[in-house]
Amino acid sequence: MPRLTPSGKKTAVADVEDKLKRRYPRNPKAVFGTLNKIGLMKGNKATAKGVKAAKSNPSGSTQDRQK
Repeated sequence: MPRLTPSGKKTAVADVEDKLKRRYPRNPKAVFGTLNKIGLMKGNKATAKGVKAAKSNPSGSTQDRQK
């Protein structure tokens, strides 16, 4: 799955992955375990849910934005 959209922005899955890597810098099991648990990836492959999230919200997760 591409990490960037055609406009050059990160996909939602890539954004979540980068945030988890910053939070757990030396623990790749925590990063990919979390992505697998929430259903965005299965192993190192993006799931249909992950692809849909990446296409529908290319600017990142709405949970991280200020209200």
